[in-house]
Amino acid sequence: MKLKPLNEKMEQCLATCLACHRICTATAAHVMHGDSNHSEVLHLVSLLDCAQICLVHADFMSRRSPHHSHLAKECAEICKACATLCEAHTDSDGMMDECAKACRACADSCTQM
Repeated sequence: MKLKPLNEKMEQCLATCLACHRICTATAAHVMHGDSNHSEVLHLVSLLDCAQICLVHADFMSRRSPHHSHLAKECAEICKACATLCEAHTDSDGMMDECAKACRACADSCTQM
C-alpha cells in the first residue's frame, strides 16, 4: 500500500513540530551549560517535555498514525506552557524569546489539526 502525501496543514504542522523540537532542545542545553541567567528545574523539564512531544507528534504524522490528532491537542498544550515559561525568563541573547515564538507557532499549528 502506497502512503498518501500529507496534506498542506499536516506538512506545516510537521515542520513546526520539528522546528520547535530543535529550539527547545537547544534552549535546554543553553540552560544546562550555564549560558543563561537561570537554571530553574521546572523550566528545564518543560523544555524537554516540549521537545519530546513535538518529536513524537511529528513521528505520528509522518507515519500517518490515526492517533496523531489527539497528540496534536497535547502537543499544543505543552507548547503553550513552555512558551509561557520562556517568556518569563528573558536573557540577553534572545534565546528564550526565540524559543517562545517557536513554541507558540507549534501550538497554533497543532491546534489547527
